[in-house]
Amino acid sequence: MGKFSSVKKLLPYIKKEKLSVIFIVLFGVITVSCKIAVPFVVGLMIDKFKNAEFDVTGHLFLLIGLVLGGAISRYVFDTSVAILNQKVIKRLREELFSSYQDLPFSYLDSCGKGDLLKRLVADVENVQNGLILGGSILYEGVLQIIITIVMMCYVNWILGLVVICLTPLSIVVSRFISKSNSKYIKKQNEIEGQIASFSNETLLNIQTIDSYNLSSQKEEMFDEINKQNKKANFKAFFAMSWINPSTRLVNNIIYATVTLIGAFLCINSIKNGEFLGTTMTVGYLSIFLSYSYQYMTPFNDVSNVATEVVYSLSSLDRVIEIINKEKDNETGEKILDKEISTLEAKNISFAYPNSRQVIDDFSLEIYKGHKIAIVGPTGCGKTTIVNLIMRFYDPQNGQFEFNKLSSYEFTKSSLRSHIGLVLQDSFILHGSVRENICFGNNYSQEEIEEALRKARCDDFIRKLPQGLETIISNESGLSYGQKQLLCVARIILNKPELIILDEATSNIDLRTELLLAKSLDELMKGKTSIVIAHRLSTIKNADHIVVMNEGKIIQQGNFKQLLSQEGLFKEIYNSQFI
Repeated sequence: MGKFSSVKKLLPYIKKEKLSVIFIVLFGVITVSCKIAVPFVVGLMIDKFKNAEFDVTGHLFLLIGLVLGGAISRYVFDTSVAILNQKVIKRLREELFSSYQDLPFSYLDSCGKGDLLKRLVADVENVQNGLILGGSILYEGVLQIIITIVMMCYVNWILGLVVICLTPLSIVVSRFISKSNSKYIKKQNEIEGQIASFSNETLLNIQTIDSYNLSSQKEEMFDEINKQNKKANFKAFFAMSWINPSTRLVNNIIYATVTLIGAFLCINSIKNGEFLGTTMTVGYLSIFLSYSYQYMTPFNDVSNVATEVVYSLSSLDRVIEIINKEKDNETGEKILDKEISTLEAKNISFAYPNSRQVIDDFSLEIYKGHKIAIVGPTGCGKTTIVNLIMRFYDPQNGQFEFNKLSSYEFTKSSLRSHIGLVLQDSFILHGSVRENICFGNNYSQEEIEEALRKARCDDFIRKLPQGLETIISNESGLSYGQKQLLCVARIILNKPELIILDEATSNIDLRTELLLAKSLDELMKGKTSIVIAHRLSTIKNADHIVVMNEGKIIQQGNFKQLLSQEGLFKEIYNSQFI
């Protein structure tokens, strides 16, 4: 029942393609009908030859018509299945990708990126190959079974009844094996997700791994996961490999039984005439044996795709799990359409899932046009404050207020549209330099050149092979500092009201940092800015500095005031400059 409920969740995607579904249903019936009619016509011809009647011209033309009609309808049927297949999978993959955008950051942080990638690529392909293509085989098979049963009963009801009575054996055997093997398929998917996550993590950090000579350890860890995958694969495929031979064995037993009884009825009809109101001629016996084989073929076809169907059901569960996952908490309905004039943190306390308290009773009032700096040791909660302002996470207690209204009252998209964020880890997508700077927005050439000049990255961009049109990515030859400068250029172009720099210049040399600081100061004139920095030299001109430790504010003031006091700020200053 659980698996059927998963299939039901795929139906809304299929229902949107009504024309393809109609074509599949209609031409499926025509294809199977033509296929079933051919043996019947051949059987009638055999009986004519047996009775020394050789005028079979009409039967031949009918036979040719059935073969041609079946071929044409088969083409339309397969084409319709292919169209339905591609459109449904396109929608499913788009909805899954869209769900990734709406998932809570807490879930994305805890879930392996390789596993998410596997769901988007491999699991969706499994649904495509197993459920949709397998479903078309199942539909055609069911049609063939029903029409064949009707024709078999028409030819000889005794043999038809024998076949119907023996059929459940094949179904029971196939269902028993498939049901008992689903747990192995689920385990196989889980371990493949682990391999994808581990491989993704290793490849992204290959330089760090090599620099610490951890390659051999990583290989051992991968070998261990791969051994588990090997065991899971072996169990899954070994278990599923029993379906086809078991089903074929039962079907061959049914075929042999029908052949023996049919031969008996044929001989009896020749000697004694009717038997229980039925007769069996050589032609009818030929028809029935063809039907008997055609009747059992769908069971064999279904058993052939049973492995893919069960495998795809497990993949479908993984895809639907993400699509139905609780989306990011969007509490607000108001649009923040005015400038941010005030920003205040009120009694905020926060802890990450399954973690200690990170922020404890944090309160701060930030004035428009002021530059606020947050400093403190690693792990004191500086970046967490940024996550809470952006509403990547929500605090357990307290709230941020924008323009004297709770951040919960505004939609997240409208709130974030007023904020420019530059992180320590720069994000570069695969595309041209222009695309990476504009990020989906339309800017003039003059605006782009001015932003590049202010961000101090116009010089190295001119040296690139195609300038602004040079294709770059996270794996390209750009340095960390150059990537970070491009991210700063994005913010300069976007012109946000609230600017947050989270270690934005950590990968830039001191000379470039000093030059860039002037540009950032120009950018932040008249605007509110929050700067998180380890280098105290970058925040000397901050209007207000907040010193944090263990999630609490322990010191506040401007640079001179804090330097004149004994405390953590002075300790950090002395460690950097003395």
